Amino acid sequence: MNEALLSDIKFNCDVSDAQFWGYYSVCGLLMRYRDLYRSEQGLKPWADIRRDEIGAWIEKKEGRWPELEQKTFRDLIVNGKTYHPFAVAEINEALLLKGFVYGAGYGMYMKPSFFLAELRSVRELSGLTVYTSGKELVRDLFTAPGMLQERSIFLRLEALMMLLLYKHSELNIRRVTSLEDAFAHYGFQPRRLVDDTFYKRLENMAERYAEVLLSHEIAEAVEEAPEWKNILALAGDRQVEHYLRALKDLIADTSDQGPYKKIIDTQDHGALALSIALMEGYRKVLYPEIKQAYSDFSLGHDWTVVEKARRAGYERFRTERNEIENRYRARKSTEDFIKALKEQIQKA
Repeated sequence: MNEALLSDIKFNCDVSDAQFWGYYSVCGLLMRYRDLYRSEQGLKPWADIRRDEIGAWIEKKEGRWPELEQKTFRDLIVNGKTYHPFAVAEINEALLLKGFVYGAGYGMYMKPSFFLAELRSVRELSGLTVYTSGKELVRDLFTAPGMLQERSIFLRLEALMMLLLYKHSELNIRRVTSLEDAFAHYGFQPRRLVDDTFYKRLENMAERYAEVLLSHEIAEAVEEAPEWKNILALAGDRQVEHYLRALKDLIADTSDQGPYKKIIDTQDHGALALSIALMEGYRKVLYPEIKQAYSDFSLGHDWTVVEKARRAGYERFRTERNEIENRYRARKSTEDFIKALKEQIQKA
């Protein structure tokens, strides 16, 4: 891999981190620091990190932020040709034969996000190009296991494995919830030693669940609302943005093209349990019936109760999105629109 290209992507990652680090909570930022440090140092996800070493790394990283906050993103040069850093399809066309994949998009708080990773596979599906990546060479603080950017979908196995590892650390052998059910159905035993054998099983789990995430990204493309990006850009408030993104995600989750439909059709108990265990924030608040449906399903393995919850959720979420879009079109001012949204969120 061309070192100049790596350096330029890393520079763009650092600029994005410098400009958006303040959007994270202290705990969230520290967790992202640890993940990024492991990635940059080539450490295994469960490897111990010495405090003095990561402390020096953080100090060095943050020391550059005042300068980087004022910088703009660099164009990328691949095979002698210059590309805008968000020209994802064109850059990947130039990189594929080298066995790498490049991703760029916008994450939470509209933070620009970039990564370069080893390519596992590329395929065309439902008019979309799906890239699956493995080991990541460069990335910023933000990671998402799945990402839709224009007509490209990125499935990042390394990010998904890290997420699953964190969830595994939350297992409680004294109680059984969807999280414990999920890992049991994927073949994990309680108090399993975290070693290379464990890591291979986790990798297999990630590869299988990545197909569920793929259904979510495809459904996002199908269910896309043209004005939603503009509405997100107006949010200007963490709570409002979290709410809007959760609503968008839940529409994709419950869509006929989405993950819950795929899980129900294949009767994949493990994926159902994991999808519910991974729900957080407003996605969990706005969709309580799926948790109740899972509880009922666990008693008799009746998939119709899950399907009923999926359909009911989809209709409710679509209706709510339509109401927000209508309010956006009829707005007298951005301030009035956001105020009305906040009032709606308070009732959630």
